[in-house]
Amino acid sequence: MSRTPRTVPFDRRPSPHRAGVLATLCLALAATAAAPAAAGNAPTPLVFSPYAMVTKSHGTIATEEAFLEVPRRHSEPDGPRIRLRVVRLPATGGDGRAAPVVYLAGGPGGSGFGTALGPRWPVFDRVRRQADVLLLDQRGTDFSEMPPECSHAHRFADAEPLQREAALAALRGAATECINEWRNAGVDLGAYTTAESADDIDDLRRAMGLPRISLWGMSYGTHLALATVRRHGPQLERVVLMGTEGPDDTIKLPLAADTLLADLSTVARKDGFDDLQGAARRVLASLRQHPVQASSPLHGGRTVTIGEFDAQIAIANALGRRSTQRMLPLLLREAEAGDYTLLAGFVLMMREDMGSFRAMPLAMDVASGQSPQRRALVQAQARESLFGDALNFPLPELADGLGLADLGEAFRAPLRSDVPTLFISGTLDGRTPPANAQALLPGFSKGQHLRVRGASHDNELWLGNAAIADRIADFLAGQTVSADALDVPLPVFITRKSEL
Repeated sequence: MSRTPRTVPFDRRPSPHRAGVLATLCLALAATAAAPAAAGNAPTPLVFSPYAMVTKSHGTIATEEAFLEVPRRHSEPDGPRIRLRVVRLPATGGDGRAAPVVYLAGGPGGSGFGTALGPRWPVFDRVRRQADVLLLDQRGTDFSEMPPECSHAHRFADAEPLQREAALAALRGAATECINEWRNAGVDLGAYTTAESADDIDDLRRAMGLPRISLWGMSYGTHLALATVRRHGPQLERVVLMGTEGPDDTIKLPLAADTLLADLSTVARKDGFDDLQGAARRVLASLRQHPVQASSPLHGGRTVTIGEFDAQIAIANALGRRSTQRMLPLLLREAEAGDYTLLAGFVLMMREDMGSFRAMPLAMDVASGQSPQRRALVQAQARESLFGDALNFPLPELADGLGLADLGEAFRAPLRSDVPTLFISGTLDGRTPPANAQALLPGFSKGQHLRVRGASHDNELWLGNAAIADRIADFLAGQTVSADALDVPLPVFITRKSEL
């Protein structure tokens, strides 16, 4: 988030926990946000023990486990501490010259250890042929002292369509109740910021007695990696960023969803969907005039009233990754024909997701926040987007008035670095589009941008082409790699319900 550990989906970033900024606590925190913690108070040397890592479909892997104690607040080195779990995948080859690689999961709230258990294991296995890989569970996740679950959650009335302002007020109330509950339980929400996590990474390096480490991040993990580049760049050997979220990218640009819808519309024609963009416009227009009731088999036949804003949130978020992209054309076709069953399932899932909060993702996203310029741009684009501000809802407005820490403009400022960095972007990624990496690239004198054509924010960005893993591993091993684009198979869209 401490409670019974569980594995959070590897790079899941629920839209209700994205973005947001609060200015009231900036003054004290901004002074420390841009400067690394003092080099004194060296961490206790890390001691690893044998650990059998049972993957989901790739057998049991012999690894090593250790626990690192870090200050809860790095500005208070003698204060309370947090215990972080690290699992090491020892190198199976290489010449021993490559710096150990720290993997940083997405979310925020994802598990580095959990990522390696699933279908992405072959990429980890490829990287460890040349270097040790360290799976770090970031503070507040899984085995690294996750704060308790909040007992408060808002459930939207199934009989009513979602109304933006009423929903925002209800979610702000639920978030406030959770914040009060966590604070009453002794949870220091100000300890859950990307800056604190970046300093944890350097503590890990020092505890292992390493002159340098390399970083490999996915989604939010790239946001954390970039903060570490800013704060501890001289101690970094190389960095790989998959699905890049820059320092000021915490809230997404609404028109990126419209652009992706247009791209998918072109791809969907091969599977018989001739006007995906038009279908989305027509469905939204119809729901604006006449909300509908539909039941979801995924929810035991539960009936929900769907309005335009429900559909905007569901469609904008479905655009993000291939697993949901593949269903979207059929969902819209069925809705145009009067069957809203598939959309009802999406709407109920999104409503349930929005109604609950976890401490670490909420605090960390609010702390990263956004610059005034970014917020103004997002607001301007929302007025033009087919989806309004649904892609980010309920943030950034939710964060206003919550009383959570904000890392300030120094944290979000443009970044310059000479650390060799490989940016990897999927051209059909609706969560972290290639434009994010492209905007950062001029600040990286040794940066490269690898585009993976046809990849979304999903497994094909990792596994769709064997050369992806090779380039990641070779780059981290210090070799020269090509930035020529790679291709993965285009999504095959589901054309009938029986395929679900």
